[in-house]
Amino acid sequence: MVIAGGGPVGLALAALLGRGANDLEIRLYEPRPAPQWNPGSMDLRVYALSRASQNILANLGAWDAIAEARASPYRLMRVWHGESHAGAGTLTFDSADTGEPDLGHIVEDVLCRDRIRQVLQDTSVKVAFGARIESVETGERAVRVTTEDGETVSANALIAADGSDSPIREQLNFPVTEFSYGQRAVVTHVATGRSHRETAWQRFLPDGPLAFLPLLDGRSSVVWSTGSEHAEALCRAGEDDFLGELQTAAGDVLGRIQSASRRASFPLRAIHASQYCRPRVALVGDSAHTVHPLAGQGMNLGLLDAAVLAEVILEALARDEDPGDLRVLRRYERRRKGENLKMLLALDGLHRLFRLSAPAMPQLRAAGLSAVNSAPLLKGLFMNEALGLRGDLPATARRSV
Repeated sequence: MVIAGGGPVGLALAALLGRGANDLEIRLYEPRPAPQWNPGSMDLRVYALSRASQNILANLGAWDAIAEARASPYRLMRVWHGESHAGAGTLTFDSADTGEPDLGHIVEDVLCRDRIRQVLQDTSVKVAFGARIESVETGERAVRVTTEDGETVSANALIAADGSDSPIREQLNFPVTEFSYGQRAVVTHVATGRSHRETAWQRFLPDGPLAFLPLLDGRSSVVWSTGSEHAEALCRAGEDDFLGELQTAAGDVLGRIQSASRRASFPLRAIHASQYCRPRVALVGDSAHTVHPLAGQGMNLGLLDAAVLAEVILEALARDEDPGDLRVLRRYERRRKGENLKMLLALDGLHRLFRLSAPAMPQLRAAGLSAVNSAPLLKGLFMNEALGLRGDLPATARRSV
């Protein structure tokens, strides 16, 4: 079996399969160098990992090493709209209401990749970093991949975990629906005058959401979704000008914003493949779906894809079935496609709702947030969704070892 892509989703899939089927030969190809986490610096790219994602990482053997290195829990989440302060019209989620110790953890991308890579060293999985798949040929009984340096491998299945611009998806002409939000997300880490109190803060502004995610060193990771031109201007601005704009957008919930790390931005778009699989080929993670980052669910959806596909493949092998057969791969598609599309549409609808500018909308948004905040059953449903503990979950997501 060949896996294209060595992000957290591709690596997690390789680890789940490698630990679950000793006789399955697995090769993973990743164009980037091997990840090396540096405790002296903080990766700009972070994920808000749900309880389900934590369980998956624990079951593949990486979570303890991630948590011991640097994983920041968030125990509360406060959401409010730009026309109010973080008081009236605020929705608050508290882990104490769920019986869980926290709502999730903020984890760096490079740390996640590095610790799963270390798990793979104790398996038979062959990982080639700095190696790119150049071409793919699919046949009735096998798929053949050729790398940039001329290596050719035949496998019973190819799993594309190669990101939102998936070369595998494009080369094999998987149909997708895609639209741009005309926005970019600016990311940075900031030091603030007040403690984040292990709280994730999100303010819906007219141009898009602004989130502050708590980091273990006391800083907060900022994800600011705004118009593309504004985002580019924010990245070019001097630090004083940037901090001034950010302070105005954030208000005083974290006190004075004192300093910021380097800045970067990425485009915001929604992508969904109308097919997740074909004979011998399956798409997982961002190669199958890309969602708006306002709820931080992209990586959680991808890890659930990996866990479900691993479960389907391992069950097929136990029944002596061909794991690359379309009937097998469609079991994965049936379990994940609807769930992912539901989340994509929900996030898209939420994004559009908070951007409506009709005169009565500020009051309606405030009333809506307050109504959810005062309805325990409805609020509980939202919290369980955020924890990732609803729906058709694979065994590895339901509980940790």
